[in-house]
Amino acid sequence: MKKSFNKIAPILSILVTGMLSLSILEPIIPLYLVNIGFSSKATGVLISILWLGMIIGESLWGWIADKIGIRTPMIWGTLVSGIILLGFLLAKGTYFVFITILCLGLFRSALFGPIRGYVGKHAPALKKAAFMGILIVVSGGSKSLGALSSGFLASNLGYNWVFYITIGIYILGGLITVMILRDSKYNAPKFLSLNKHSYSKVWHKYRYIFPLCAITSCEYFGLGLFITFLPLFITQVAGLSVTSVGVLFTVRGIITMVLGIPMGMLADHKGKKLLMIIALMTSAVSMIGFSLANSFFYFLVSAVLFEIGLVMYSPSALALLSDSVPSERQGSAMGIYGGICENTGIMAGAFSGGFVWNIFGPRATFCLGSLVCVIGVIMCLTLNTKKILQFNKHSN
Repeated sequence: MKKSFNKIAPILSILVTGMLSLSILEPIIPLYLVNIGFSSKATGVLISILWLGMIIGESLWGWIADKIGIRTPMIWGTLVSGIILLGFLLAKGTYFVFITILCLGLFRSALFGPIRGYVGKHAPALKKAAFMGILIVVSGGSKSLGALSSGFLASNLGYNWVFYITIGIYILGGLITVMILRDSKYNAPKFLSLNKHSYSKVWHKYRYIFPLCAITSCEYFGLGLFITFLPLFITQVAGLSVTSVGVLFTVRGIITMVLGIPMGMLADHKGKKLLMIIALMTSAVSMIGFSLANSFFYFLVSAVLFEIGLVMYSPSALALLSDSVPSERQGSAMGIYGGICENTGIMAGAFSGGFVWNIFGPRATFCLGSLVCVIGVIMCLTLNTKKILQFNKHSN
């Protein structure tokens, strides 16, 4: 256990800088886009473009990490992401914002698939969900600090300073990456040789993971609504301050930090599928809570419920996926999972939420999120985890 943790500790320090940058910026982007003249519908479309970049990028970067090691993806996910972020400050028109936000999604996603794959490869077999919980705890701590500072920075210094500080942290992350990943072991992973027949067999077995992907998209659909439209709902409809948005996003991070490892351990002992079902139900209730909320207290309760559902779901699903693929393809599998399964859900939430917001109103947007989570519960009840776990057995 200790030996495994020591192997992933350097990678976690890079994740901290990446998640800190992301969480400082995340609550502000929708508000910034509206501030520079985009409508709520256009904002939803632009945020969905960001996640389209994440879908493409995360899927590719996991595969790249399996091929050449994690050092290069880590540099692109930190240093290059900071440089791309300068585009927001230089943006003078719709097309420039479109290109910048797409590139940001492509490059900032370089951290997630490779890091998850690295942890999945080095985690003890019977403690996999708990180790995925460690990832979630590190992310949660960074989210708390980033989101809390985000609201205060935007309220007191303006949106531009949020970007300046985020760029600085990304560049710092790049320097840390260059320093701690100098060892050649991070650049030259060992592979099992695979012939054409083996690849055909592997991809044939991936069909058993598609149901898991669909369920995950339902859970993350709600996250797409949360990060895109909750800041607008709180400030424009409920009349609360930008600082309130930062506080809610901070609470998300605290919940993640406190519950990440316990939820992972619970999944290891009680069953991953059971935890996933309870998580989806909790998320559905939280979405209804958002749709009915009219004060900060109710927003806070709903945000707590939503994050409990998410932190319950993530380590269970990630561990189930990791158990289903051999070690030399962990990065590719995690990249595909994050890019296609998670980010497709987020993108769908951001894209469709904008249209529902304009046609039926803000409260209906979150009712839609609840409905999608309920669909996820129904699919999860029919999920055949035995077939998924047989994938690793037959692909080795």
